[in-house]
Amino acid sequence: MTTVVAALDRIARQTSVATPSSWVTATTKDQLEIRDDFLLEAVDDIADRLDLASPIGQQTTLTGGAGTTNADGSETFTLPADFKRTQRDELALYDVDQDRPCIPVTNTGQWTMLTDTGAAGAIKYYRVQGYDGNFTVDIYNAPGTGSEIKLSYISKNWMATSGGTAGDMLANLDDVLLLPRRVVEVGVVWRFRERRGLPYEDKYAEYEALMARLSNDSRGRRVVNFGEPDKDVRWQDLIPAFIPSS
Repeated sequence: MTTVVAALDRIARQTSVATPSSWVTATTKDQLEIRDDFLLEAVDDIADRLDLASPIGQQTTLTGGAGTTNADGSETFTLPADFKRTQRDELALYDVDQDRPCIPVTNTGQWTMLTDTGAAGAIKYYRVQGYDGNFTVDIYNAPGTGSEIKLSYISKNWMATSGGTAGDMLANLDDVLLLPRRVVEVGVVWRFRERRGLPYEDKYAEYEALMARLSNDSRGRRVVNFGEPDKDVRWQDLIPAFIPSS
């Protein structure tokens, strides 16, 4: 894989910035802005907009009974330290035992109404709260003890050491880039040019084109459909989660 330093060297050439002897200890204003500002802005934008595969795309298991039980009937789970956001997919939170997706709740008012009025059936609802490195998820109709819910998320980590430890900040010359190299480089270059008042539209257009292509690849949108069903009908889709006893 490409090292972060190699990507920064290419960025420096495209922006006519002198390449430092070490990007880890760079000191000039241009070098610091590329490393600490424009690079971090680019990788944050990429991770925010794209549901990339592993190692950026991750999955964790939430086990019923392992979280904190709340008075409103929900259970709160602490999310991994590298959690950035849930993946943008209806199966981002998946109830393994019920074989059904959990439904996201997007605001406090909806959550209050849901927990106050209750919800029929076994369908689970969730909301994510918190801030960088301190995210939690509340699940209503909490899973039974030992039951598993799979959470698919996007990691904030965009680089890794040569030993494989992922992180979100350049620390060593042999750290490797986990994101697609070309889109990172173009994303930094157009930002640098734009802030300097230089022509940047060509690089910005290239960046957006690369982002669109990666989005299509990661979401499977390039498949041509001639009207055939997308998937076989499952019995789980035909039977509601809540069937009245009478």
